[in-house]
Amino acid sequence: MPGFVRKILIFITGYAWLLLLAGPGLIGLSVYSGWKAEGDHAYVARESLQTVSGTVTQAAEVTVKRKRRATKKYYEISVQPDTAGAEVRKLRIDYSTPQQLVGNLIDEKVTALVDSSDHDLVYEVSAGGTPVISYDTTKQRLQAEATSSAQSFSGAGTWVLAILLTLVGAAGVWSNRKLRAADEAQQLAAA
Repeated sequence: MPGFVRKILIFITGYAWLLLLAGPGLIGLSVYSGWKAEGDHAYVARESLQTVSGTVTQAAEVTVKRKRRATKKYYEISVQPDTAGAEVRKLRIDYSTPQQLVGNLIDEKVTALVDSSDHDLVYEVSAGGTPVISYDTTKQRLQAEATSSAQSFSGAGTWVLAILLTLVGAAGVWSNRKLRAADEAQQLAAA
């Protein structure tokens, strides 16, 4: 095999380790999405949520454009806490909530349960002691999203692709080692 062809093949197979990592990574993603969809892993328990009380000063529709995924939309309300000198909190409300319901919260005194570890995602909002967005509705929505994600990653095609990537990656790493050894042997023989 000519030396320049060997160099090209060494370069190409030098990236085979990425495929070798992608296969188990895809399997891990499949297992994780299945785990998250089972039981109560898709949502946060009511006791672990943070309570935010105050007056809603404004509401807005936010659109986030991502490079690889579809555009994501959600509502954001600004809540001025009751305590003096406290900063305004921006809380995220799922886009499936009716726009009119979110708009009606402006200038209302609300109490919200939010997940501060997930960018202040709202689980429940009460205005005047009446739940406007209920915890159970949010819990069901998050569980349905996790189940949908698990179904998309748990198909046989995902596992076949992961195994194929792993095998191709392993073969590429093995080929790279053999090609490097042959190249070194040729260089020593030429010297």
